[in-house]
Amino acid sequence: MLVSRTLCLFALYLLGHGLQAYANDSSVGDDNGGLLLTEQANIQMHSETLSLSETAVDVRYQFINTSAHAITTDMAFPMPAMYFGMSDHNAIADFKLWVNDQPQTTQRRLVVLLAGHDIWPEWKRLGWSENDMMSLMENGESPAGKTALPPSWFDAQGMPRFTVHEYFTWQQHFPAKQAIQIRHHYIPSLSTGVPQSATTLLESYGQSSCIDAAARKGIQQREGEYGADWALLRYILTTANNWQGPIGEFHLIIKKRAPGDLLSLCFSGQLQKTAADTFEYRAHDYTPPRDLEILFVRRPE
Repeated sequence: MLVSRTLCLFALYLLGHGLQAYANDSSVGDDNGGLLLTEQANIQMHSETLSLSETAVDVRYQFINTSAHAITTDMAFPMPAMYFGMSDHNAIADFKLWVNDQPQTTQRRLVVLLAGHDIWPEWKRLGWSENDMMSLMENGESPAGKTALPPSWFDAQGMPRFTVHEYFTWQQHFPAKQAIQIRHHYIPSLSTGVPQSATTLLESYGQSSCIDAAARKGIQQREGEYGADWALLRYILTTANNWQGPIGEFHLIIKKRAPGDLLSLCFSGQLQKTAADTFEYRAHDYTPPRDLEILFVRRPE
């Protein structure tokens, strides 16, 4: 099933186990010891092929340094924000990077953004460790004995104004007037919630994932006694806009585990069904208008 509307809703059949979100490459710069994304006006993302499935995320880029001088810059692959009070958080597995087909090592960095600044160094000065941070994010409670965090970091309801991210970072050299190939491949982090009714899924994700009447009917058809299995995949695509101009050639591939599964997402393009379990999209000079937020739904096993 494929449904479209003004914002290009796509209600597609796909697997329904939850995935954490993933992101496009971007360059980074230091901000008082923390990391921030920066623009690179002289480096063009000539092409990107993005393949998404339950078992693997594979991203292949070609970058070109259009300037007359070599550029060496820090690079980051940012994970999306962790949500506050979550019951668990699973890191992605087997993250691998290749540059011109040669393996490249990366460093994992924790980044806490507040008003555009990385405040993780301030957490460390207060005596907080990464485990303390994860305990707060998972349980919604500060670990015993820790210095209280500044009230300005939270709103009136006690919810954080900051967002917590994981970045995979490395230093990249771009020779003048040359193209380089960068590839990521990893097993996505999976999160699974209890089955939910179509009504609950619509209330939670109807707007962000563009669930329309047809998609809601499809979810209802997959409901068991206690609801339908579901998951959310968010992929940060708009960091591609940090590079020079649009993506020269963009190719999106979404592969399903089973033809009878459903997904719904907001997407500014027309996905084409190229196989029983695969949808694809191609565009020239593509500027991502928004990140991907995909709702996966299937019948409970």
